[in-house]
Amino acid sequence: MWEKIKKTLNHIYRVFLALLLLVFLVMILVTLMVKDLRLNTNIMSIISLVVVVLSLPGIINTLTEEFNPKKKTYKLSSKCPNCKHLIEMDMKEE
Repeated sequence: MWEKIKKTLNHIYRVFLALLLLVFLVMILVTLMVKDLRLNTNIMSIISLVVVVLSLPGIINTLTEEFNPKKKTYKLSSKCPNCKHLIEMDMKEE
């Protein structure tokens, strides 16, 4: 029951977000096409602020990866050429 409700709300949220972005895109296109709206600094400021707010998650993600990178661990295995035993090594990025 709860899974069904959760899936439905998730679907509604995604549709709402897609429609909101579509309306914003149409608003930007209309603003850029009409010369009177293009010269209005209030509308252009609002569009700029909304674009900055929408890009904040990407900026934050980039900054966290830049300052706190995840170190990868590599596992190597090969046979010794002399005694044919399996040699395993773990390597980490620095």
